Amino acid sequence: MPHSVGEAARAGDATADDLLSGRAWSHLLDGLRRASEVVLADDGRRNAADMAAGFRHLLVLLGIGLDNALRTESGAVLAVKPSGVDAIYKWGMDCPDCIYAGAGLRGGETYRLWGNRGTARYVGLQSMAGMASSANVLLDELDLGPGGEVDLILSADSHEGNWLPIAENATALVIRHFFYDWDTEVASSLSIERVGDPGEKAGRPADDPRAAVARQLIALGDFVVANLEFFLQFSRPEKPNTFLPPLDGTAMGAAAENRPVIGSWELAPDEALLVEVEPPQGLYWSYSLGNPWWETIDYGAHQSSLNGFQAAVDDDGMLRVVIAHEDPGIANWLDTAGHSAGPVILRCVRTKTAPVPTTRVLKFSDVGSSVPAGARRVTAVERRATLDARRLAVSKRFCR
Repeated sequence: MPHSVGEAARAGDATADDLLSGRAWSHLLDGLRRASEVVLADDGRRNAADMAAGFRHLLVLLGIGLDNALRTESGAVLAVKPSGVDAIYKWGMDCPDCIYAGAGLRGGETYRLWGNRGTARYVGLQSMAGMASSANVLLDELDLGPGGEVDLILSADSHEGNWLPIAENATALVIRHFFYDWDTEVASSLSIERVGDPGEKAGRPADDPRAAVARQLIALGDFVVANLEFFLQFSRPEKPNTFLPPLDGTAMGAAAENRPVIGSWELAPDEALLVEVEPPQGLYWSYSLGNPWWETIDYGAHQSSLNGFQAAVDDDGMLRVVIAHEDPGIANWLDTAGHSAGPVILRCVRTKTAPVPTTRVLKFSDVGSSVPAGARRVTAVERRATLDARRLAVSKRFCR
């Protein structure tokens, strides 16, 4: 996880000598070299957009790791802060509808979280112990004030009223805001504070700052390589252009109520993929498209995602989306942005079902005749208006 780079300052066996000798810096450079070799492997299968995105993704991983290293300081002010993952820094097929936020936690401590819920379709809290999820709760499941006021306790011991359990080895609180209507819904406004005296598990005391930097340099090199390799090998169908059964991803940090249905797409320049499913009923669902490096394709510049508010369901109750390199004139188009292959995820959050879509590879020229006559079509002018609205909404969501 990205936060492991920051936490490395208080963990690991590296010493000041590893910094002064250059071993820690060399480890980071060696990790970047090994990561570049992974990107270059099988380069014959990947087109220009894929290869450019691969090296750019190394910069993204380096940036996310650096951000976590530099922002983790002894005595830092406890606060609910935006995640380092946003529309530019993409990690692990982050959700295009989401603002991720959170705060660092330590086992043995008690915390109070308060503020206002906001109006996002879904606001979920998750306590973490490393990569593992400890507990999940939706803000709407708590006893909120009449104006959406939030007040709850986070602790290992049970607490009356609004309470979120945290583990003895707690590391973080994760807050997810999923938006349906990008133009009108707003995120929560939350604050956090520690309650009572510091617990016994205050973490490893700060020692020689040279050792702390050496540990973070080593962890940063390991993070870039491990993340790149993990997501390239992560859950995917053996056969391209198909989907797997729903995944339980709680062991790797996913929210318990999120049942992602993961598929893959791989298309020639003149091909398209028709994806059909009966849309799940419940709180939230969405499709998102990614590139070969498990980055969500730029959802501000491209219609590479659709959620239950944005997508058009056909008269027969079926949801049909078309993955294609060019605009087919179908409203439910997912744009590959020039990439040759990648993942596609149907996220099902608090839904009655997590259905597995069916797929058909088509010639692009046959798309129009392969969807029902009543399927919503759009003109070039309408598509431009949609993209302009997406671009504006994303620019407002992320301020940097």
